[in-house]
Amino acid sequence: MPKTRASRPANRPSRRHEILESAVDLLSIQPPDEIAVSDIASHCGMTPAAFYYHFTSKDEILDEIVGSFADRWSIAVTEAMAEVHSPAELPDCVDTVLSWVEENERPARVYFVTSVGATSACETLRRRTRNELARRASKMFREISPEQDRIRVAIAGLGLITLLEIVSRSRLELDPSYRTLGPAHFRSTAGNLAQALIH
Repeated sequence: MPKTRASRPANRPSRRHEILESAVDLLSIQPPDEIAVSDIASHCGMTPAAFYYHFTSKDEILDEIVGSFADRWSIAVTEAMAEVHSPAELPDCVDTVLSWVEENERPARVYFVTSVGATSACETLRRRTRNELARRASKMFREISPEQDRIRVAIAGLGLITLLEIVSRSRLELDPSYRTLGPAHFRSTAGNLAQALIH
């Protein structure tokens, strides 16, 4: 006797989120060209066929991870800049952003370290995010230093976003400058560099 509609098991919820989390786990420690779809599928306990039910390729999942982080990064940096009302508060902005990066270390590592150069879509998105944030930073610099000319604040805006990207990458990679300076001095130096952009 066939089952009635009410007695059939409910459809399984999408495992898309699990796949994304597994991909972030793996991509945060290895570049994309060293990871296969089968590695991602195995990491979340499914078959490659199940992966392909949700994503068409490894590049698609990478682009989604980078896109999602770019949105969150943009919001975090914009919120940190909104708290800056004078050049003296720029070190606090840098400190806030670095703390946020540390709280979001795995996806941040994918965005700033392992996925760099992986796909043209990722690079286009990274460039668009940087340009939009630089525009917002220039606006902030105009507000906190109205005596500066437009070219100076445009350069300062791009400089701040580039600085935030570089110090985030340095922190995530524990590069020589970060290890030599140590966490507190590294943050202090980054904050001083941010202040120097507008003086």
